Amino acid sequence: MSEQDKITVWLSSPIGNDPERLYSLLMSNIPARVWIKDAVGRYVFVNPRLSSELGIEAEKWIGARDEELFPGVGHVYWRKDRQVLTSGFPLISTDQIERGKSLFVVRFPLAIDGNDHVAAVGVETTEQMSALIGFFHLRDELFRNERLRAIGEMASGLAHDLRNILNAGALRLSILRSKAGNDLINDVDALARSVNAAAERVRGLQEFVNERPQENLEASDISILIGEAIEMVDYLIEKTPTIRGGAIKLLRNIPSSLPKVWAFPNQVKHVFANLLMNGREAMPDGGNLSIEAKPVAASIEVAVSDEGTGIPADILPKMFDPFFTTKDLGTGLGLSMARDVMTRLDGAIRAENRSPQGAAIILNFPIAE
Repeated sequence: MSEQDKITVWLSSPIGNDPERLYSLLMSNIPARVWIKDAVGRYVFVNPRLSSELGIEAEKWIGARDEELFPGVGHVYWRKDRQVLTSGFPLISTDQIERGKSLFVVRFPLAIDGNDHVAAVGVETTEQMSALIGFFHLRDELFRNERLRAIGEMASGLAHDLRNILNAGALRLSILRSKAGNDLINDVDALARSVNAAAERVRGLQEFVNERPQENLEASDISILIGEAIEMVDYLIEKTPTIRGGAIKLLRNIPSSLPKVWAFPNQVKHVFANLLMNGREAMPDGGNLSIEAKPVAASIEVAVSDEGTGIPADILPKMFDPFFTTKDLGTGLGLSMARDVMTRLDGAIRAENRSPQGAAIILNFPIAE
């Protein structure tokens, strides 16, 4: 059927012959809030969804201003409307509305009978914003944990070297004291006390770094940990388009009867969540992202696999190094933190390319006997 034929069929349909009915259906069923204000900020139209969701009868909207309906915050909305009226260009914003909700709003100029108006369409994005904020918090926590770990390792190594140098200095001073005359012994003793005090401070720093607080190792149900990790990021993975507009489908193959494994529960959940987000970012055009678990020898093997372009051969050996990243805005700490967690629970982690395409991060958790 040609485009002209389609238009003819539509015009001959009951709705095509009744524009008012079509308009009424659209305004009643569109999953968005729609409103129009005149040039001085008075409402001239609101759709039923806006009226019902805010609990304000339709007749109370018409002729009212934001300052009257929303004391204290109405001026913020009017400021955005006035920007559209003044510039003549659309404005896209995220508005914080009642009870912590978020609204994605498109405002645009509209001429009615030769008079300037501003129209707006608002779609609630509270769930999306909450998911995005949760993801940012997850990334911040991963960055904080890994940065502290990396700093701790560097501090521990530095303290070890300084302690050896100070101990050697103290030994030299002891030899020097045996050879010094009575006029120098007091000075040598004073210098030795200073060196010993410095060595003691370095020892204290080394002990503090090595005794970092961490979760207790627990016998954990890996299927529960994976499920809770997925809950942290599933909205961003499956319900949010990729940067090229693609869709991600999350596939799970997690048997419910797996034996328990040794894990740091909270840290392992963050590891899974970060690996899932990495897999999503590896597929800008969309695809299948899978996570599966199975027994392998004396461990449970968990694989997070994507259908992206794979990992270049020169990148594979460096993937788990601290601060190494191929992302423009990456920190290079996610995979390093994952390796640290798996090492501390006597597990293992590795990366490999999959055939015909894609890559996988594979983790082995020791079974808790």
